[in-house]
Amino acid sequence: MSTEQTMTFNLSRRYAPWLWLLIGLFVFRVIAQPLALLTNTKFLPPFESWHSGVLPYPALFVIQILILAWLTYTARRFTTGTIFPHRRSGTLMLILGVTYFATMLVRFALGATLLAEQRWFASPLPTFFHLVLASFLLLYGHFHFRHGPKES
Repeated sequence: MSTEQTMTFNLSRRYAPWLWLLIGLFVFRVIAQPLALLTNTKFLPPFESWHSGVLPYPALFVIQILILAWLTYTARRFTTGTIFPHRRSGTLMLILGVTYFATMLVRFALGATLLAEQRWFASPLPTFFHLVLASFLLLYGHFHFRHGPKES
């Protein structure tokens, strides 16, 4: 392994635990919603509070599995050090991540105040888990932007 590869391996491994933590939170979300439908427990909010109703649940579930597949693939590459930073990718992901995160913060604020009677805004659980996904994009983007070679 070259010095550059060793450095990238060490850098990417620093991000891996945080990415896996975010994946764990999202896995909890994916499992908790159908579990809330099948069981009546005080520990889980009702089935309907896990999504905002924009998509029918079967479509939402398929999309969540696809998202989990990409998140897992990406975190695995960070863990094994097989990801190489690209500044341009980092810039794009940071822009997307900041926009996504900010949009969800506004959604939280509006759902707690002015638009509390509208379901999409007044659904804090889906908003929280969107913040989890946005955080993943921000970490991914930070790695690429900070450690990618500067383009001339």
